[in-house]
Amino acid sequence: MPTKNMTEKQPPVEHFPTAERLHTDVLEDKYGPISAKVVRHDNQIREVHLVDHEGISRTYAITFFPNSRFPEEVQNINEEIKSGTPIGKAFRNHGYEIRKNVIDVLTVDIPTRLKEEFHTEETTAKARLSEFYAKKGNEPALIYGTVAEIYSPDFREPVINSTDIGQIHPATESLNKLGITKDEIWEKLGNEARWDTQLAQDSILDESNRSIKESLEQKTIGYLNQE
Repeated sequence: MPTKNMTEKQPPVEHFPTAERLHTDVLEDKYGPISAKVVRHDNQIREVHLVDHEGISRTYAITFFPNSRFPEEVQNINEEIKSGTPIGKAFRNHGYEIRKNVIDVLTVDIPTRLKEEFHTEETTAKARLSEFYAKKGNEPALIYGTVAEIYSPDFREPVINSTDIGQIHPATESLNKLGITKDEIWEKLGNEARWDTQLAQDSILDESNRSIKESLEQKTIGYLNQE
């Protein structure tokens, strides 16, 4: 297992970028070139390891795809992603802007198979659930999928901080029930603004969002624990 020089001061890792900057950008700042090792990619789920030049996984990601059909151009982009191009890079290469709607941040137990991929003996990892938004020019904003990222402890410590909490927003499905469109959510994400207090305290939104978060957490942990 690789070891670090403990006397060498490590620079702080950038907080999770919610607009324009990609997760792979942050990984490459720390580890150099990053590639995607695709484990599964079908109409329902994408499972991938983002690995460094030594083949060590620095992030394990599960993407849950929506039931709706993608527009033709996005279908073509999806084929590139299926072939191994990281999601953000594929969309950016085709002229799309990217934003993420963070639904939740949590810690999870690391199963044995993931410890081996991460090259770690740590038992807990930080995870983030977010909706991957993409938009090109005047076209409507779309959600490619809901992504669960589980970070290797070497990349991000399994600690939830105030910045993590401040980035959490309601899920799109909950906001849609209140008549808020994807394009309106896209604009709000771009401004990095919080939803107003009255909306944040809406009982319908709160109940709906809690149910969605719990469902996603259960799906993610259930998938993690599959042998």
